[in-house]
Amino acid sequence: MFKKALAVGLTALVLVGMSVPGHSANEVSNHQFTLAGFASTATKLSTKQRTELSAAAKRIPKLQSALCTGITSTNAGSSEKARAVTRAKATCAALKQTMPTITVSHSSKPSTAASYRGKVIVSFQSESVLVANPALVSPSQCKLQENSRVRKPGEPVKDFTGLAEIRGQYRGNATAFPFNPTVLPVRGTIDVAMIFVEWDDLQGTVQDYTYYQNQLKMFKDLYWMVSENKLNMQTQLSPKWFRIPGSYKQHTLTFEEEAQRGEAPRKQVFYDAAIAASDPETNFKDFEIVFFAIPRAKSVFFHGGPHEFNFDHNGYLNTKERKIYDTAAAGDWFLKSDNIEPPWVYYVHEVGHMIGIPHQANEDARQEPRLWIQNPINGYEIMANQGGATRTMSSWLRWLAGWLDDEQVACATKDSITDNYFELHPINRVKGEVESLVIRLSESKAVVVESRRFDEYFDRKTENSKDGLIVYTVDATKGSAQGNQALLSPRDITRYISERTWRGGSELDAFFFQGDKVTIDGLTIEAHLIGQSSDIVRVYKAR
Repeated sequence: MFKKALAVGLTALVLVGMSVPGHSANEVSNHQFTLAGFASTATKLSTKQRTELSAAAKRIPKLQSALCTGITSTNAGSSEKARAVTRAKATCAALKQTMPTITVSHSSKPSTAASYRGKVIVSFQSESVLVANPALVSPSQCKLQENSRVRKPGEPVKDFTGLAEIRGQYRGNATAFPFNPTVLPVRGTIDVAMIFVEWDDLQGTVQDYTYYQNQLKMFKDLYWMVSENKLNMQTQLSPKWFRIPGSYKQHTLTFEEEAQRGEAPRKQVFYDAAIAASDPETNFKDFEIVFFAIPRAKSVFFHGGPHEFNFDHNGYLNTKERKIYDTAAAGDWFLKSDNIEPPWVYYVHEVGHMIGIPHQANEDARQEPRLWIQNPINGYEIMANQGGATRTMSSWLRWLAGWLDDEQVACATKDSITDNYFELHPINRVKGEVESLVIRLSESKAVVVESRRFDEYFDRKTENSKDGLIVYTVDATKGSAQGNQALLSPRDITRYISERTWRGGSELDAFFFQGDKVTIDGLTIEAHLIGQSSDIVRVYKAR
């Protein structure tokens, strides 16, 4: 709380929560297919259209019915409307020839989208592939127990919630079950403050203030999304820039001086100066995490920026009310990256560790030139590389933290699989459907499949398609910062795709598009259908 003025709050997204639907006997799934365009005023299907339509229908398991809709312009005349109906009727007739047991119907409707006019959209409806799926087993069978250098199976998990700091008591972020909480909750509310500090020769601007305000909003919204609205970052901004006397040059930090471990006395000098400037007008009693915002005109922190965790720190904020051990301040890596790697991704990553989410890059192989070993889930996970184009958390980490409920995870085992289909919904959509397929391969290893879509709000624009599936293994024998999640590729994991990042230009080629497949441990995993609102995964014994 700030004593002299109300803090500027951030507007939170307000969405209605949806409960997880039960898998009833009549549960259905919907998939859409757009038929290739007709030639001129043609109303009969070409050979190519028939082939594509037949292939699309045959890819959908347990198909029950289809609606064929001819699309017109919004001001269509009678002839255009009649042609649309005729095309829709012809499409359904062709579909019925291919699959005589399904129910078909046709209609027409106007659209403002020019790309759809004159085409036919087919809405397929099928029985949910999760209904009575014989491969499904209890989710508990897929909850691998961590057996790493950090924790062995059966070791108790301590409840540290509410303590100030737990250095020396906390073993490390968990990579497999059970989740290992820190002093901060993973459900409920965390109070986060952003304190603006400036110097006599480096003063903050209105533009800087607005910039950081937007960064904090992105941080808050990302956690709202990945937690399925279970964790609220309650954020407050200081109403002014607090002045640290003297020059900013007294508080610059090199990479070595930002050090997470070992002696870092110069870092503490900054913390003390920032608190001395802000403490008289700030009540830190209820703040659990503090971010410091600095003016962007000159370099102050030459690397990523100083940060501390409640379980691993060599500095702290010594306020009048209490000592605070969870803090971060963005440095040049994020402030000078031309918005490729903005501060909010840094906040998300470091706060992830503060609340117990593990680091995914393999720090044991930091000098390893092969990316699939050094950072095996690469730019597809914000806890591995926050500079990647895809800015989200994997379904495994969400399930581990308790953000995905068991009902949102389809669990199978290597032995329960024969030739089975699973429907997955994109992980960034907070709707409650099944978002993850976990297949247990052994006591310590599983393979995970999840649906991804380009997210225009969080993700960075890229020339590479981000719409499809990703498949990765989870190794419970590896601890945090040992790369326990590793991507599989339907092509060649050793051949990179070009992806612009601030610190590099390569990314692992890992997206599965329709028809792509990979074989692991005797199972073939196939992207059977990439739909509009969900995807169908086929898994079968390798032949």
